[in-house]
Amino acid sequence: MVRVLVEIPRWLLVIGLIFAPWAYGSTRLWAIHVLSLLMGCICLLWILECLIRHRQPALPLIAVIPALGLIFQGWWMALNSHSYFDPDLDALLPTTSLVSGAPGSANGPASTSAMLLFTGLLGVFLFCCDLSQCAVWRKRIWVAMALTGLSIAALGLLQKICGEAVLGLIWETEKQDLTNTFATFRYRGNAGAFLNLIFPMMAGLSFLTFQRSDRPWSKALWATALFVLVLGIQLNPSRASWFIGIILGLILGVKIFWSYGKRQNDFGSKPVLTFALVVALLLLALGSISFLGNWETSWNRLNILGFDPTNRSPLIIYLRMAPDAGVMGFGPGTFSTVFPSYQQTYDFGSRPVPLFWKDGFFEHAHEDYLETLIEWGYLGALFWSVLIFGGIARGVARYFQKQTLVSHRWLLLCSLLALGGTLTQALIDFPLQIASIQFYAVILLGICWGANSPSAHKTDRPGSGIAPSRCGCLPG
Repeated sequence: MVRVLVEIPRWLLVIGLIFAPWAYGSTRLWAIHVLSLLMGCICLLWILECLIRHRQPALPLIAVIPALGLIFQGWWMALNSHSYFDPDLDALLPTTSLVSGAPGSANGPASTSAMLLFTGLLGVFLFCCDLSQCAVWRKRIWVAMALTGLSIAALGLLQKICGEAVLGLIWETEKQDLTNTFATFRYRGNAGAFLNLIFPMMAGLSFLTFQRSDRPWSKALWATALFVLVLGIQLNPSRASWFIGIILGLILGVKIFWSYGKRQNDFGSKPVLTFALVVALLLLALGSISFLGNWETSWNRLNILGFDPTNRSPLIIYLRMAPDAGVMGFGPGTFSTVFPSYQQTYDFGSRPVPLFWKDGFFEHAHEDYLETLIEWGYLGALFWSVLIFGGIARGVARYFQKQTLVSHRWLLLCSLLALGGTLTQALIDFPLQIASIQFYAVILLGICWGANSPSAHKTDRPGSGIAPSRCGCLPG
């Protein structure tokens, strides 16, 4: 029974990795609720396991404090709300606060719904900090992410090839748009951000398979999987995602080429040159495929529209909102209901701006950092910065430590690149507002934060020297 209690939340995490992107990217309300419930079960079972086994989880205190701070701040803002949104009147109406003079959410119901999700995400983050001590589960999470990303890319390619015949299987008629929809994501930018998050994970697994496996079918499987994923990034119409994918590919290519050449002890050897030739041929094939079928691809949109992120959203209005948000912000999940009052009253003067800046509906800002500052305020933004950039710093530190296992070092590198790609796109888009991408990101952050533990670079198999009470894994 103890083993069952230990394993159930871990397998629920794998189920969540599959469910989150396939349930329309967890963008629909029912999918967000299911994902929140799933994460709640994971956290409760994990806490119960720790209590029954009298085990102290391996959690870095510097990560626990901001995580708990965000949970406390978010729930306080939701419970002490000053107003709520009335959809019939399309306006915010006042409500009675618990403490009238204290900060509170501008939309209580929206903050409550958002905090159910964020509480689960932060709980899963802490769970993964602890779980990352187990080498077996680090590998399982890695593989689950890669294969799920492969399935999403394969569905997107099938939609490109078959068109509405496949789109109609999961999308309503009004949403069957090959210029914007890719796989289970309604918006091409979110689909591209998800694929770029998976890209380094898939590349790292493929490289390690070629380095360590003697089975040709295994090498063929992972090479094909990587090709399909990269092809999905190419054919997805998002220009920003394509550009970020190119940067990630260059970094990974240099790292793989260097590691392969170092292993061969000769950068001019025939195997290394053959490897470089194969990569060049694959890139040529990708470029050629993008012109087939007259598909709407990132490359085609870049040729037609160029790439100018300055007109994507009214950044000048966000900068006006941020000081008003203050220390605690307007409350989690309130951007879409607070923004219209600024949008309708902002004076652009004689400056020509796109019409949709003035009358368009913005569920999210195309700038995750400013949206976070608006909703969470200076205090919440500080907490999030410690969690995100502190985790990246811990991952980098462990990566450069010599005693770290090679496979763990590669997982850290892939996790850091995946997070880096997502954080880069967050400058001009809103990937960090999408529940499925949030779910993957907090898991990778947990792996980075847990990497600096003394036990993180060891195996959790019997006789490895890690006590079950430390990493939570049972021998055998």
